[in-house]
Amino acid sequence: MSAGDDGTLLQEVRTGSMIAFAELYARHRTAAHTMALQVAAVPADADDLVSEAFAKILDVLRRGSGPDRAFRAYLLTTIRNLAAGVNAKSRRMILAADIDEFCEPEEPVQFTDGAIGEHESACVSEAFAHLPARWRQVLWSVEVEDQTPSDLSRRYNLSRNSAAALVYRARKGLRQAYEQRLATPELTSVA
Repeated sequence: MSAGDDGTLLQEVRTGSMIAFAELYARHRTAAHTMALQVAAVPADADDLVSEAFAKILDVLRRGSGPDRAFRAYLLTTIRNLAAGVNAKSRRMILAADIDEFCEPEEPVQFTDGAIGEHESACVSEAFAHLPARWRQVLWSVEVEDQTPSDLSRRYNLSRNSAAALVYRARKGLRQAYEQRLATPELTSVA
């Protein structure tokens, strides 16, 4: 990956380089998350604000618009504007006549951000692959095969508490390995 300045990376994104966008994401994700925590009405919304801001900026860059430099300032302004919109909507008063629009369930709109999704998938895959074999087996059993700690205790001849502790350590190890790969882009091969 080029270690160019943000302006160079922005030009590369405009010409279709998702690797350049992944580098911008890696450089500015922490600052974006810090801003989102400051402006979100609910701290749980911070990750959504960051994801939506990066997705909007990627769309703008793909259309040839957006910043030529000062990417971080543009990103933080986008997050503030998104938060203001979300906060304004949450304060909206619902009148009795409007309640009908909430009664009919709508089809959920699936949002997929290719660049961020690919990067995160690669980070998860690599983090999982670097875990000890037993942790991988335990995580697979719990998350994919939907087994309980009781099932694991019988399978591994452990007490239920020991099985629950093993699941906890495996999840914590995966989370740490994942966060390390997110924080260190050169550990992940984004293509």
